Amino acid sequence: MLQTAENGLSDDVVTVIEAPRQSDLMIELIKRLKPQVVVTGIAHFEAVTSSAFVQLLDATREIGSRLFLDISDHFELSSLPGTIGVLKYLSGTPLPSHAAIVCGLVKNQVYSDLEVAFVISEEEAILKALSKTVEILEGNTSLISQYYYGCIFHELLSFQLTDRHPHLERRSEKLSVEVIGFATSAISVLSNAELSISDDGYPLVRMDVDQWFLLVPSPVKAAIFESFARQNMTESEIDVTPCIKQFVQTEYGFPTDSGTEFIFSDCSQALFSKLVLCCIQEGGTMCFPAGSNGNYVSVAKFLKANTVHIPTNSERGFKLTEDILIKVLETMKKPWVYISGPTINPTGLLYSNQEMENILSACARFGARVVIDTSFSGLEFEYEGWGGWNLGSCLSKISSSGNPSFCVSLLGGLSLKLLTGALKFAFLALNEPILIEAFHSFPGLSKPHCTDKYTIKKLLSLREQKGGLLDVAMEQIRILENRAKCLKEVTFSPLHPEVLENCGWDVLRPCAGVSMVAKPSFLGKAVKVNHSLKHTGSGEQDATYEIKLTDASLREAVAKTTGLCINSGSWTGIPGYCRFTIALEESEFEQALACLVKFKSIVDN
Repeated sequence: MLQTAENGLSDDVVTVIEAPRQSDLMIELIKRLKPQVVVTGIAHFEAVTSSAFVQLLDATREIGSRLFLDISDHFELSSLPGTIGVLKYLSGTPLPSHAAIVCGLVKNQVYSDLEVAFVISEEEAILKALSKTVEILEGNTSLISQYYYGCIFHELLSFQLTDRHPHLERRSEKLSVEVIGFATSAISVLSNAELSISDDGYPLVRMDVDQWFLLVPSPVKAAIFESFARQNMTESEIDVTPCIKQFVQTEYGFPTDSGTEFIFSDCSQALFSKLVLCCIQEGGTMCFPAGSNGNYVSVAKFLKANTVHIPTNSERGFKLTEDILIKVLETMKKPWVYISGPTINPTGLLYSNQEMENILSACARFGARVVIDTSFSGLEFEYEGWGGWNLGSCLSKISSSGNPSFCVSLLGGLSLKLLTGALKFAFLALNEPILIEAFHSFPGLSKPHCTDKYTIKKLLSLREQKGGLLDVAMEQIRILENRAKCLKEVTFSPLHPEVLENCGWDVLRPCAGVSMVAKPSFLGKAVKVNHSLKHTGSGEQDATYEIKLTDASLREAVAKTTGLCINSGSWTGIPGYCRFTIALEESEFEQALACLVKFKSIVDN
């Protein structure tokens, strides 16, 4: 079946042909149509031997087509696995550079809802590009999922494998012809997205990731352990929807009714990616205030959505304001407005209830679809002085006067709120039927498995009780507040008398959360760095080169001279202001401070 995949998802016209899995029919189509990319599986009766796979490799190589072969239906984790011809082939022959194997671990009898997928390729460029693509669109794979399958593979591989070819005995591959690569626009986004830095074996200090590295509280550990120890859990024990509904009403006053749908995932980025696709399908434009999460901006750019940056100013702490928002929305059709709040990532400032009401009133006037991202909220340093949110009251005041296309969707995560560390859980609340239908039209969402749901439900219940988890949360919030102060103020400890402000940074003091921003005074100066991180701090000269410090180069310069990873002004969207995350393990935080002092001395010299 021939389909033209326009659907407003791209300016490029992509022709998709749904073809049969039977190899002889597929090869006939490949030879006649000469597609640039072939994505296929193998019929069960052909999977036992490698002949069908070899024929597909030869056919795609001849015409310069890239091949992605899915073996998920045939791959089973078992002490008595069946024979898979593709893997038999790989044991003796390197995989050609134009081909990759895709496998989802779907045949799992223990946790049927715990799925991890992987790609096998021997082309480094493809592996790097696919890894970065997943990091942008889906975030990082749950550590619990990785560890679970890691244990299974380790146990299965402890069995003696017969007829196995050592790596040196593998036959040489045939030369491949040139095949289609990643789009120029995709490569541009991947290159500038400030994703994970390869450490080259050198230990890095990560102040550029939104993760919780402080000690995980005992109640959280107990809930996680209980979720794996329990067997035959009932549906009611893992149904988190009522808890999440109560949570958003209590925390933010977000109104819900029978028409509200809650969608869950491992990571808020995955949910946001689907929202961007909804925006594109509707012909809308994603609007990001200057001073937004750079990862979300990269998602929109990677998916080729129309994007607009809404100006903000330092006098208002780079918050989105009603007057500037109105000027932007007046010039647009079908706007989608992204707002990080109550806690703003990256600045760590807070939107008050009145500020939010003013912003929503402006959005309602122009019929904007609003996405409020609460993923980084819940760690307010002075909650009483802030006062909280009541979105229900705000929306009730403007519902009658607003444009009918106006709606508010609530995106959130519970990792920070519940101090769960590596255990991630995200939710999306949708009230608009058209959006709900559009969201479900895009497949491929990674959903939390039952143990995650059990843990989250348990922790939300504990959070309603006095003491316990709440007391631990307050202790952790005090740690974050003290760290923010020490980076802002000129005195910290005898060990680190010099911190951000003494190291030439103008700091915007945060009010909540795990991140803050600061502007260096030394942009425009030049420093020498090594090409490789492995020589950082060793004193060895590894073909050094000079970098002029700009928004675009500062991150690289700091990492390659000190091993400290931060986000630059290119990521924050605020010219000159870098982002630092502070939820590090104590020794890592001390190292980060030392790195800042070291970089100051490098710049001065």
